[in-house]
Amino acid sequence: MIDRLQQFWRDLRVVVLGDQSTLSEPSHPTEIRHRVLIFSLLASILIWFILSLSENYYLPIEYATCTAADVEDFSGTCIEGLAEDSALTQRLPETIQATLYGSGISLIIQRFQARYWSNPITFNSDQATVDAQLLLRVPEQITIESIFPERIEFIKEERVDRRIPVESRVDFVSQPPHFFIGQPQLNPDSVVISGPASMVRQIQSWPTEPFTLLGVHDTVQVQVDLSDSLRGMVRLDSETTTVTGMAPQYTEGQKEGVRVEIIGIPNANSIVQLEPATVTINYQVPVSKYSKAYGSELIQVFVSYNQIYSDTTGHVQPTVEFPAEFMLRQIRVSPDQLRYYVNIGSL
Repeated sequence: MIDRLQQFWRDLRVVVLGDQSTLSEPSHPTEIRHRVLIFSLLASILIWFILSLSENYYLPIEYATCTAADVEDFSGTCIEGLAEDSALTQRLPETIQATLYGSGISLIIQRFQARYWSNPITFNSDQATVDAQLLLRVPEQITIESIFPERIEFIKEERVDRRIPVESRVDFVSQPPHFFIGQPQLNPDSVVISGPASMVRQIQSWPTEPFTLLGVHDTVQVQVDLSDSLRGMVRLDSETTTVTGMAPQYTEGQKEGVRVEIIGIPNANSIVQLEPATVTINYQVPVSKYSKAYGSELIQVFVSYNQIYSDTTGHVQPTVEFPAEFMLRQIRVSPDQLRYYVNIGSL
């Protein structure tokens, strides 16, 4: 044993001081000092590090649960004891946050285990309530100072299915001379949701994720994800939908000399006179609808007698009516205000 210690000491001197056969060289004392300084520094750091790890510290650690994983069915691999016809009425936590107290080396190991070495925490819904501390399985030498949530409740309810419409949150921003028309078409336009009965019965529609599409022209299609705001509680039979928008090219149309009709009273033309009696209508119309709109008598201008009766300015604004199939937009009437004269003797 003594021989081994002596051999170790000789090897250590060679490493630190160098070969003794070179003691006569002038540079040897300087090299020895450098080696001693480096060795002392490294030894000091190592001793400090070992002593530091033996002391106690507080360390916050976040433990991931299986609900944060990207899985389609939580009841199979994540929640044991949950029947297919049952559903939880509240969301399970995606993480459990705890503040631990213990030696430095134990806390470092625990952090690496929580982040890299351990599988996500799973649940067992056979119990109505479970203490979150029991799910962490920390060693005895580590103390849990605080934890959130402290308890996890498993409140079950009957699972029901229901088909509801999909609500588009896609904004189409067209680029002139194209303009977006009508409501977007969705495929599929409905989705089957499955979840706790009290929640499913309150849901009237299911939105898509917000999305804005710039520079739309002609017909455009975009596939968007459905919102996952209730993920883990409500299942969907489809995760995406295709939204179709139409933005045909528009051109300017005009109709001159359109007579303004007075509605809301019999024999209106003998009772009320408008000045002027005709107006010019300017509008934007799809190129494919231009000829049909220009030759149509269904684009009409009117003023209601109630407007005249309640007016105090001596002017009324005409209103334009047209078939929805013409898809007119940016409609302007010239002049936009009309004077009127009431023949009191005819009333």
